[in-house]
Amino acid sequence: MGDGSSDTNQLLKEFYIPDYIVVPDATFQEMSYMPECPVIVFINSKSGGQLGGDLLKTYRTLLNSAQ
Repeated sequence: MGDGSSDTNQLLKEFYIPDYIVVPDATFQEMSYMPECPVIVFINSKSGGQLGGDLLKTYRTLLNSAQ
């Protein structure tokens, strides 16, 4: 039985958006895998118990930092 990290990585690939789509002037990258369901995350740092900063750090480690 594995630790589940490969399952998590596979799941996160479904949401990851490549840099060349969300970063201005980024160069095109040939990708072997295109996500079926990419997401963009908006965080209101003033709401929800002031947890926006923590959420931002978490999502930046899981997804493309520009998402």
